[in-house]
Parts: sequence; structure tokens; C-alpha cells
Amino acid sequence: MKRKIAFLLVAALLFACSGCAEKIEEASLPSSSNSPAEPETPGQLNAGVPATAAGKGFDLIGLVIDDDGSDRAYMTMYGFLHTAENLSYAAKIYRATAGEGMLSAVDEAIADDVNALLVFDPTCESDAAIGRAAENGIKVVVPYYESSAVGLDANIIADTSEYYDELARGLAERMTERSLKSGRILVYGADTAACYAAFSASIASAYPQFRVEAFDRTAVDEQGAIDELATYLLYNRDIKGMYVVDSEAASIAIQARSKAQKTFRAEGAPSPTPEPTPAPGMTPEPTPNPGLLTQITITVFCNGLSDDNYGLFSDNDIYALCIEPYYEAAAEATMALDKLLRGDTVPPVSRVNRPIIYGDTADKYKAIFEQMKALFNIT
Repeated sequence: MKRKIAFLLVAALLFACSGCAEKIEEASLPSSSNSPAEPETPGQLNAGVPATAAGKGFDLIGLVIDDDGSDRAYMTMYGFLHTAENLSYAAKIYRATAGEGMLSAVDEAIADDVNALLVFDPTCESDAAIGRAAENGIKVVVPYYESSAVGLDANIIADTSEYYDELARGLAERMTERSLKSGRILVYGADTAACYAAFSASIASAYPQFRVEAFDRTAVDEQGAIDELATYLLYNRDIKGMYVVDSEAASIAIQARSKAQKTFRAEGAPSPTPEPTPAPGMTPEPTPNPGLLTQITITVFCNGLSDDNYGLFSDNDIYALCIEPYYEAAAEATMALDKLLRGDTVPPVSRVNRPIIYGDTADKYKAIFEQMKALFNIT
């Protein structure tokens, strides 16, 4: 009889604990290691927000986002959710398409009685949506992209040019560490104009012993791009540093370097050797130091954190990666919402830097990337 009574008491206790767990789970934001609950309606993602959140006496913040399925969208959503969780806010994501879709998403947020919104739109065509939110008393912050929309409370802008100086100096410093007293740095990509101009100014100012060249990709297919860059590197063996502008072109640059090295070891210097590429304005080119032409050794910096790029980085094919700060911009913007809701002053415009990661800082950013993938079930 005593055993039966004990069994009934244990069963009752387990049932009570189960009910408590369900209530706690409803009001909790998702952890960085778990996937979010299924959206209540298409295009939405609730971070543990009860249906009557606005009536519960706490603030509800939202993110209206043009979700194109890209890493930038997922990193922005993760930066928002993770920071909202740390700040103990109920949070909700409104997925929408650019233009009218963003306006509809804001209307939905208004109906939900959202207190503050982030609006993320790479097309920068959401002025009407931002204005609609502001007219209804919602605090609005735009992360990453520059905006001058009426009603905007704060704009967290990602650096679009100043990081070039740090990249150029980083490459030149690495070349100096390799005991190079001359040589060239190559800027490679589909459109190198802005980067080339910034690199040229930085190197001329701080490392005048080095020069900067640009090579624009012309081949459409990947193998064609590898071949044309490999040929360029083979004929210009005094190139000792390279920055790859396009995030998807890192593999092309590494394969081109490898092909040029193999060709040079097997066949030697190409004959006849063409004249060096003329500099802008037809400035006479100095003759390369013959010692630089005896081997192809190029330090490569790349742009963008992805599985492929991180793999190349881990294999020491890439020396450094420049990261687009989508996570950082979303986190800063969410903290700005928090300040606005508490009545604090927030600068109308602030900037986030683009991190440049080396071997000693790579794991931190890779961990954030992996947490994002886990949250959204990205394989």
C-alpha cells in the first residue's frame, strides 16, 4: 500500500513539473543552439512570443527583413534574436519581400502592437515602410545599409571603405614579415576600381616600397577565371600579395595560384615574358627585382565568411578573411532599440567596422556562424 501511495505522489510531481516546463518554454527566447519554433503564419518567426505579448506588460520588438535566403539575411536575423534574448526582450521576425511586402510586414507589426522595429532591406527601398511605422509610434532603426527615411530613429551603418586601408596595410605588413623589400599587391575581382584606388593610396603613404595592381575578372565560368588569373600570376611573379574582392572568388584565386606554381615548377619562366602591365596614366613601370621572379609565393587575403572560405582559411590557403558585419550591425541596432525604449539618447548615425580575422580570432567568428546555421537548420 505504501508503495502505491509513493508511486502516485511521484506521478503527480512529474505531471506538475511538465506543466511548469511548458509554461516556461512558451515565454523563452530560443537559445543559440536550438532551432526556432515553426512560424505561426507564413513569413513569420516568433522567438517565444505569446499571442497576447503586448497585453502582458512587456515590450515586443521586431525585425522586418527582406529574407532572400542568403547568409547576410540569416546572420542579421541571428544577431537580432541573440541580442534580444540577452536583453530579455520578446522578439518577432517578419519576413517579407522588398517594396510592398515590407509595408505589409510593418502593418502586421502595428497590428501586433510592436514597440520597436529593425528594418533590414538591401534594396534600400523601404522608406514608406519606415514612415508607416514611425507614424504609429514605433521606434525604428535600420542596420547595415545607409538610410535617410523620414521617421528613422537611428541608422547603424557598416563600414564600406575604411577597412580597405587596414587590409592594404595588413597585406604589406605580412610581406614585410617575409623580408620582402619590394613587390606588388594584386587586387582581384569582378570590379576592383574602388578597392584599387584605396589600396594604392594606403600603400603609397605607408609602404612606398610596394606597388598595387588590379586584375578584373573577365571569364564567366569558374575554370576560365582560374586559367586567366593563373596566366597573369605566371607572367607577373613579383606579385607577392593578393586581396580577393568577391566573396565567392576565394577558391578561384587559390586554385589559380596553385596552377601558376605548378606550371612554373614544371616549365620554368614563360617565354617570351610580356611587358609588365602599364600603370594608370601610363606611368613607367620599374623593372622587377629578378630575385622576386624565381618563385610564386603569394599571401592571400579574402572577403566573406562562408564554409568554403573558412575551409581554405583552416588549410592555410588564406592568411586573413575580411568579414561583412551583418551580425554585428544587427546586434548594435537591437541595442539601440533597447536604449530608445528606455528613453536614452541614441546617435542618429553610427558605424560598425568590418572585422578582419586572422588565425587567433577565426574560431570566435566561426562559432557565431555555426550557431546561426544551427538555429535555422542550415546544413
